[in-house]
Amino acid sequence: MNIALITGSSKGIGEAITKLLLNKKWIVYGFSRTNNIKHPNFYHTAVDLGDLTSLGGIILPQIKTDNTILLINNASKIGKIARLDKKLDSEISSEYNLNIISPTIMCNKFLAKYRSHYKIIFNISSGAAQYSIINWSTYCSSKAALEMLTNVIKNENHTNLKIFSVSPGIVDTDMQKQIRRTSKTNFPIVEKFRDYYKKNELESPKNIAEKLYHIFINIECFKANTLHLREIKV
Repeated sequence: MNIALITGSSKGIGEAITKLLLNKKWIVYGFSRTNNIKHPNFYHTAVDLGDLTSLGGIILPQIKTDNTILLINNASKIGKIARLDKKLDSEISSEYNLNIISPTIMCNKFLAKYRSHYKIIFNISSGAAQYSIINWSTYCSSKAALEMLTNVIKNENHTNLKIFSVSPGIVDTDMQKQIRRTSKTNFPIVEKFRDYYKKNELESPKNIAEKLYHIFINIECFKANTLHLREIKV
């Protein structure tokens, strides 16, 4: 039985992939502030991944089997959409904590805990890692940092590890709702994102979960460690 550790398992992509893996008889450990999933193979740790004190106290499960262990660093937030000089220090810290410090610490714990296991890491990135989007300072920069972290970990040649930075595209999640609600003053290109929704161009979290699973079961077919899910057909 395969095992997954998933951050942000309570909603969006995290919830969708959690439910999919549970349906496929996986054991899943979820890490999020809240939880509505009830399943005999699901174990939830209530934690604020944007709070370094809480994050440092996470203890990963002891796994004695030789099964594959998958870590999905999914939890992130766009934060306050505004010019950098309009953001509070506390907002900047919280956004970086969740988007880059949290997955870095989770990778650290994961690699140290499961040295002898066959391991796969999916770090959920974004197109914003490659493109500077106005008033998304912390989101763009933290996602770019996450991609670099993925590249460095790959080059460290850890035993029994495959690691990928995965960009899901534009997905119908709460983050997209927040973007669409933002005023044009704070986000001058907001109409572009409203149009994505009106034209039904958003991917569903369920489709993204199915593509992530497709990558997992066909892992040897994927050589590049940066993947764009819009290019993957299931």
